[in-house]
Amino acid sequence: MKGFGVLEKGKVGWLEKADYVCGPDDAIVRPLALSPCSSDVHSAYEMEGPHLINRILGHESVGEVIEVGSNVKDFKVGDRVAIPCTTPTWKHPDIQDGTHQDAGGMFSAINFSSYED
Repeated sequence: MKGFGVLEKGKVGWLEKADYVCGPDDAIVRPLALSPCSSDVHSAYEMEGPHLINRILGHESVGEVIEVGSNVKDFKVGDRVAIPCTTPTWKHPDIQDGTHQDAGGMFSAINFSSYED
């Protein structure tokens, strides 16, 4: 897989990464359009940890579903989807309280830009 990401602090470019393996609760989406935001800039130019090196940027996107896991019922291959900046674990019990970005812990749903892979 090819992606645009952080090569080293202050330097971005194209990276080769291993293809992702789709788990039972996952969907793999091929990006059609990305929306880089300030967290991408912070990740690349003000990084606070080595886990951001080789991180693919552009976590807000629109794409086409190319694979779904066995437990995924709401999406199918070929669907076009929007991927927001917050990506909580939708099955977490806290998801119902209206603060999806914190379901499972403070800011736990910003894992595309803030946590290790």
